[in-house]
Amino acid sequence: MDIILKTINNLPVINVNIFKRQKHVDLQFEAGAFAFEDMDGNPLFEDMQRQGRWRIKVKQAKSTPYIYFLILKESDSRASLEKDLGSFGQNVTIEHVGGTILIDNRKVTANDKFMLIAGPYTSEREARHHSKDFQQVNHCRIYKKASDKSKGILEIFDPHYEVFTEVKNSFRLVPQKEGAYFKIKHFAICHQGDTRIEHKDIAYQGVLRIGIDEDCTQFGINEIAIEDYLKGVLLSELNGTMQPEYIKSLAIAARSQIFARIGQMHKQEGFDFCSDSHCLRYYGTGEKNETIDRVLAETKGMILSSGKLVCNAYFSYSCGGHTENASGVWLNDSVDYIKGKPDTLETDAFSFNLQKEKDVHKWILGRPEVLCKTDTQSPDDRKQLSSDAFRWEVFYTRSELEEIIYEKTGEELGIIYELIPAKRGVSGRMKEIEILSSLKNITIKGELNIRSAFSTTLLNSSCFIIEPELDMDGVPISFTFIGAGKGHGVGLCKVGAAKMAQDGKPYTEILSHYFERCKIKGIY
Repeated sequence: MDIILKTINNLPVINVNIFKRQKHVDLQFEAGAFAFEDMDGNPLFEDMQRQGRWRIKVKQAKSTPYIYFLILKESDSRASLEKDLGSFGQNVTIEHVGGTILIDNRKVTANDKFMLIAGPYTSEREARHHSKDFQQVNHCRIYKKASDKSKGILEIFDPHYEVFTEVKNSFRLVPQKEGAYFKIKHFAICHQGDTRIEHKDIAYQGVLRIGIDEDCTQFGINEIAIEDYLKGVLLSELNGTMQPEYIKSLAIAARSQIFARIGQMHKQEGFDFCSDSHCLRYYGTGEKNETIDRVLAETKGMILSSGKLVCNAYFSYSCGGHTENASGVWLNDSVDYIKGKPDTLETDAFSFNLQKEKDVHKWILGRPEVLCKTDTQSPDDRKQLSSDAFRWEVFYTRSELEEIIYEKTGEELGIIYELIPAKRGVSGRMKEIEILSSLKNITIKGELNIRSAFSTTLLNSSCFIIEPELDMDGVPISFTFIGAGKGHGVGLCKVGAAKMAQDGKPYTEILSHYFERCKIKGIY
């Protein structure tokens, strides 16, 4: 299938879901800088010069149910998945996503992907319930489709209710001036692995489409040029002032992710990407940053490629000293251009096999000299990247851990006797862990499932060792988790890349270190 990207000023445009489940939305912008239009392009107000602040509410709505599927496996090859169909039983099918990406009728890449999916299910809760049938726990991946569009009436009015209108189903806020910004007031940002919610006024560029979602509340989709979107991604990913060469490496990796994933993530939901870490974090473009503007101009259209394909150039916060294979974390069996490696430029000095428990213990407790190692003497840029990422500890009493596992998995274990790492990836990240307990023994599989099952939020990574404290009878009293890294560890390590930039390495060398099998090229 073809995915034809619209262009504005010769730049490709994407659609990003920036909010959902909002009962009301407050917008602010310079009077006359934007106009409200229905979906046919007709103005909703004759005069937009008077007001610059508006509220949108749902007056009435009728939702359309989604249907839900569990993603069991992914591949670039349909034939590869057809071999596995029979082993998963009934109600398992193959879904084709992605396609040939075209800009101005010019082929940029083909990112066809095939997914083995189970379902359909009538709710996300039902899908998660059945995830246990396929040895997935809390963080099973959900694929959803809308059977139709939700419908209803939206109200648009100014704060004094002097100017008012109603519109069916959805509408657009369209810029009337080049470079104009609109603000979403009191926007709630939820941080992954954190219960904290931050409220901010966030400024965006481009078009905003507001409609009614499946919960009879509002969604907002930002139609924006990719280069402007990337500015927002970099503002959301960076902390303070960073070295330009580091920002360049991150910009090219993020742009590569966009083109590698268009049409794969949320197409059936009516947009290309969401704005949290499921895709790329994106919290507006309004903050001024001359360095980021300059970096984007200098790297415009540059991506990483593997042959004729754009690389899905993953990055994470800190690899902990060794990056991971993409296939060691996700369900895709064919991402062979990203291989795990020691995060050091002196690879000959590396003598550990991190798939062996003895070496993992030495590695984690030894704090090796690698690029992403942080300490109190680290350069300013690395101080801005949290020092709890390289090595970390979490302590639980046995009863606390039993309660957490029950809350996350629904499994009643009784007394936990032992936690046994069963399988590790090349970075030491656990892919499987066995829990031996008084009522039953269970195995938890998958990097994200493991990080979720042993934390009220999310463990920094699945690369950890467990040190139990035992009572006189040999029964655990408590468990201390000692870990390495923050995030999945695949691809570019942000802390390590920042160190390379601090040491004067150019972005080309940074990217070739983390993506050895990929080349940099321009696509527009």
